[in-house]
Amino acid sequence: MRNSSGKKPESHGISFLSSESATSTVIGAVLLLAIIFSVFSIVRMGYVPEWKNDAEYSHMDDVWEDMADLKSKVDMMSIVLASNPNSSYLNSSDPDSSSPQLVMSVPFHMGGGAIPLIGPIKSSGTLAVNKDKCVMSIIANPADSDPYYKSIDCGTITYNSQNRYYVDQVFSYEGGALILGQKEQSSMMLYPSIRFSRTSANEYNVTVNAVRIFEKEYYPPDVISSNSGCSLRLAGLDYNPLYDSDIDELGNIDSFKFTIYTRHPEAWRIYLEKMLTDAGIDSGQYTIEQGESGSVRLTFPSDTSTIGLKRLYLSETVVKAEPGIGLN
Repeated sequence: MRNSSGKKPESHGISFLSSESATSTVIGAVLLLAIIFSVFSIVRMGYVPEWKNDAEYSHMDDVWEDMADLKSKVDMMSIVLASNPNSSYLNSSDPDSSSPQLVMSVPFHMGGGAIPLIGPIKSSGTLAVNKDKCVMSIIANPADSDPYYKSIDCGTITYNSQNRYYVDQVFSYEGGALILGQKEQSSMMLYPSIRFSRTSANEYNVTVNAVRIFEKEYYPPDVISSNSGCSLRLAGLDYNPLYDSDIDELGNIDSFKFTIYTRHPEAWRIYLEKMLTDAGIDSGQYTIEQGESGSVRLTFPSDTSTIGLKRLYLSETVVKAEPGIGLN
């Protein structure tokens, strides 16, 4: 049938089918995008935090290895300096001196936990030298001489994490010990150079080598905060024998008191108890007191003890530590 112009009317069926097909395509695309966004949201909310937590945990392992490397290198410096009777001439206690020094470098991984594409933001950390205080105090009471007193400001090297998912941790190197702290708890992971050795059935020798991180008077602590990498330059300055009851011919020591002032008193108390137990010393042969001001005091032997202290040797290793940017 033709209209007045002689042309056939256009078919509305084809137009309707085309419109229906386009609408189906749009609806399908919207549904597909909704599914993609739903999957992405589920992954981001349910899986990414767990992945980031694992990645930051792995980063804490890297920091632990850095801190353990720090302790290992300081221990090596102690051995080298102690084996050289003229170490004071080779490694001046003045770090600005032109005399040669025993130098080592420790790289630190300050930030981590990044996941490519879905979680590229890294956590960060803070490395500080002598920000916290750690003081060792020794009082020796020789049988035939006046008491000996020595206080050593050991200083600290600390790493504080700033994690986004994994629990924050604090690694502290103080007095030759490496301590891990988290959630108001701390434990000593690597031990200082404090030794009890039996010489006879009722006598012990005690050796204490304290590590002192050199600090100039009135200088602020060195602090670096970063999410990339940095390094710590270590310079061995001196090994100082401080006290030897044998050389000074003071005879047996009636008793000695070892006191540590620290932010981690619980870790030190547990360590001292374990060390004495491993040396075969019963709990009744000594006393350990933990003060409210962050102090732990060991008295050996106790007033009621049947064992004695034959020799006490005290020394210190002096190390300068300087943080710098970049892994070396």
